[in-house]
Amino acid sequence: MIAILASELDGAALALTQAWRAHDAVLVSARDLSCRGWVFDLSRPGRDQFVAEGRSYPTAELRAVLVRRPSVVAQELRWIAEEDRGYASAEINAFLVAWLHALPCIVINRPTATSLCGPSWSALQWQHAAARAGVRWASARHRVPSQSLLVCGAQHLGAANQTQLLAARRLADQSGAALLGLQFVGDAVASVNLQPRLADESARTLVLNALLAGGRSADVAPAQTRRPQALVRQAEADA
Repeated sequence: MIAILASELDGAALALTQAWRAHDAVLVSARDLSCRGWVFDLSRPGRDQFVAEGRSYPTAELRAVLVRRPSVVAQELRWIAEEDRGYASAEINAFLVAWLHALPCIVINRPTATSLCGPSWSALQWQHAAARAGVRWASARHRVPSQSLLVCGAQHLGAANQTQLLAARRLADQSGAALLGLQFVGDAVASVNLQPRLADESARTLVLNALLAGGRSADVAPAQTRRPQALVRQAEADA
């Protein structure tokens, strides 16, 4: 099974779920996270269960998880009393960080202390990461993107040359994220997206192959082996 952790309003996530039904893809929505049926016991992981599309499944059946949301926000939890939504969303997000880190399967992108799908960096923080990595960043007056690049672990799609590919790899290493969508102006990065839409078949196939690679392969992402106790240090890096 492949679990796609996303909002029910995320059209791209819904399209991915349908496209990957042959691989038993299921959507895990905010409503699923509020349902009975979850079991998460670090002392007895063989009993663990998760809920997707209103049904409970053994967590052991998961081959991979694709995370397409930075958090579950209080406004989504319409079925919970308004005064309790903030507390509920905080608890759900804390639970998801622990659950995703404990999964033995591939998770793209793994959570940090500030986001469920990789570092919650602003454009300025991505620019700082690019500077640390020796990657050129497009100036504001040259910000009309001319090239899109998708990188997922060792795989990539759309690189015009080795300079662009090296820039993408370096930013992936800096961020610890497996999946990045980048926009380029020439060989300078204009933007980075941790939740690319994967609208065309070649992009979906690239990510699907990474998800089905098995285990916690280092070829999938530098973040795959990051331990939960590193969350405090990651929070400092995200700040």
